[in-house]
Amino acid sequence: MRKLHIVLLAILAILSGCVEEKDFSQSENSVRDAESTDEPNKTADLQKSNISGLKELQIDLKGIPIHIESNGVGVKMEWSVVLEDGKIQRFDVNTQNGQVKEITEEKNPEFSSFFVKPSSETVIQSELPQPIGNLETTLLQTKEDEFVYVDSNGDLVFWNGEQEVKRITIDALPDSYLLADDDNRVLVLTQPSTRYDHGIFGDKTEASGFAIIDANKRAVIYEASVPESDVIESLKPLWIDWDQNGTKEIILTLSNDEEGARLVLYDETGKQLAEGQPLGQSHRWRHALTIDAFNSTENLELAEITTPHIGGNLQFIEWDQQNQQLKVIASGKEYSTHSIGSKNLDMYTALDADFDGQIELWVPSQRKDALVSVQRTINGFEPIKQLQLQGTLSSNIVSVSSEQQAVLAAGTDKATLDIWIFTK
Repeated sequence: MRKLHIVLLAILAILSGCVEEKDFSQSENSVRDAESTDEPNKTADLQKSNISGLKELQIDLKGIPIHIESNGVGVKMEWSVVLEDGKIQRFDVNTQNGQVKEITEEKNPEFSSFFVKPSSETVIQSELPQPIGNLETTLLQTKEDEFVYVDSNGDLVFWNGEQEVKRITIDALPDSYLLADDDNRVLVLTQPSTRYDHGIFGDKTEASGFAIIDANKRAVIYEASVPESDVIESLKPLWIDWDQNGTKEIILTLSNDEEGARLVLYDETGKQLAEGQPLGQSHRWRHALTIDAFNSTENLELAEITTPHIGGNLQFIEWDQQNQQLKVIASGKEYSTHSIGSKNLDMYTALDADFDGQIELWVPSQRKDALVSVQRTINGFEPIKQLQLQGTLSSNIVSVSSEQQAVLAAGTDKATLDIWIFTK
């Protein structure tokens, strides 16, 4: 079994209104070697950092992680890690005593988490049966024994693990994220177009429409198109009940050669509800992250990063329904949630790690060598914590929480899984 190292790290607590990039290599605590060639379990004394209630551990991997998942939160947690060669490693982690056990060979690795692969040639080495063909995405599970995926020709295929159940000709974007809601409906981007050649996701084909499918009936509910001059410069729309009235809205990043990127809000039928200001220059991108109660549970706000590749300006946006506008209410630099050419749009998370009742936005620093916790304030926002990574962020950022515990995790290009445990 591969040796696992659990490293005790020192973490800088950011108490001021700005985040300073620093070299933390000289401030690491001494490391106690927790290896044992005779025992499968590795244990380290998880020490609290100088951030109150925080513990940290590091797991060495057999390759660079591109996607990580957790089965929940608690004393015993299971983690699945997809490496860049498609192999999967699994670990049991005890968040109290730091015991880590690799269970890759012990458990049947039926990995069914949905994510967009780095390329269609990437083969995820799971025991779960795979459809034939080079697919851009993994499978989205819609029922206990049924999955859906986008075929390379743009068809949406329902599959039971052995054969197709139904195929819908919908002209889907091959690398579109598939989003599912509580009613088992699926949102997918459609109508691929090459009329805008920015290519920040590794190709120059973007969607120009979207569709909503009833996965129970395996039927299309709604289809919509954006204006002819625009493309949807995203692989992952936001699909959420922003105004909390019981009906979901869809937030898209639209781009064109004249005005560049802007945020547009639609209802599920494709009716435009609101629009934000464009960047004013083509080939500049904005990354719509998430909508959450960053400042108030009554008025949800959208968090986005404009130009994440050149400066990374974080903005919080409100929906002005009366004037049908998306208004920036707080703005500041410098963070980056995307790498040019990557299909990973999940380098962020929202988490109340200090249990004060206010959600924090967690984003990478501009160099992606640290995770920064940003909290909304009356006058805007401020960074309140910074957690140093073992290398450069290479995966999605995952967070899970309960009333007494919050856990944050990320993978790095140094082949590590970094996990932080916050306790109340």
